[in-house]
Amino acid sequence: MRNEQTESPCVVVTGVSTGIGQSICRELIAADYTVFGSVRKRSDSDDLSAELGNLFFPLVFDVRNKESVLHAAQIVESQLQGQTLRGLINNAGIAAFGPLEFLDDSDFESSISVNLTGVRNVTNAFLPALRGTASERPGKIVNISSLSGILNTPMNGAYCVSKHALESLGEVYRRELLPSGIDVVSIRSGPIQSEIWNKSRVEEDAYEDATYQRMAHKAQRIMASAEKNALPASAIATTVIDILSGRKSRVAYHLSKGSWISLFLSVLPARWADRLIIRSLMS
Repeated sequence: MRNEQTESPCVVVTGVSTGIGQSICRELIAADYTVFGSVRKRSDSDDLSAELGNLFFPLVFDVRNKESVLHAAQIVESQLQGQTLRGLINNAGIAAFGPLEFLDDSDFESSISVNLTGVRNVTNAFLPALRGTASERPGKIVNISSLSGILNTPMNGAYCVSKHALESLGEVYRRELLPSGIDVVSIRSGPIQSEIWNKSRVEEDAYEDATYQRMAHKAQRIMASAEKNALPASAIATTVIDILSGRKSRVAYHLSKGSWISLFLSVLPARWADRLIIRSLMS
């Protein structure tokens, strides 16, 4: 249970069992935030509680399960003891690699349900706790998005679709919540040191179509090369803290050593971008 004497600002972070989410937890705790972090397995909850100390409170839920999310929100509200939730970090996400023509339906649907619908479930559940009081300003929502939310690339379709939709979702929330003072910010990351892509690897000869095989082979080579220069997950965590503290105030932040490439391609005339992208995958 939360100590009544604890007055450190409180934040909810989803998907903290590994990678970016866990790094965000560590950095927030180091900055004296109290963190409510979500995992899907009780074993992860126990391990993280033992490791991260008394400023970490585990929440066990799947973002796709609306009932369990609402139950977690009730737990957090009781622990806040009237304090405003300083931030909600929507980090939980998955990726599925492959051409849309052959991508398994369940993989595509899971990408949408976790990366989009899950964010809506969590946001709606925690909005009451984010609304300010007479003595406290409202909290902030930070969506961990991707450069794939502004640029569509072959073999990455399910992820791109879900992150483009997340960008739209965040913008609508930001405008709807503007009168209440709750800001919504997007962090669009490029390659980050994380397990998300290792979980979505496929055999390069998984497709009978020779063009898809070639695309898959080159795409995974590009990904492997990008991972060697990937930013540490702490880069996102530091940006999250800067946003929560008010040191950063833009609506979106692009984090990647090569983010200019994605930004450049996203503003090119579509036919030009088509040719450049296909040339990179078929050369």
